[in-house]
Amino acid sequence: MRKKVVARPKSEDKKQALLEAATAAFAQSGIAASTSAIARSA
Repeated sequence: MRKKVVARPKSEDKKQALLEAATAAFAQSGIAASTSAIARSA
């Protein structure tokens, strides 16, 4: 079985921006929030 590899930001600022964007996207779209929408708004 192949293990999925997920890109992770190295800087703490980028990590925080992604978390904030993910929170906003989830609040707006719920479980249907797409990762591309999160990345665009981060």
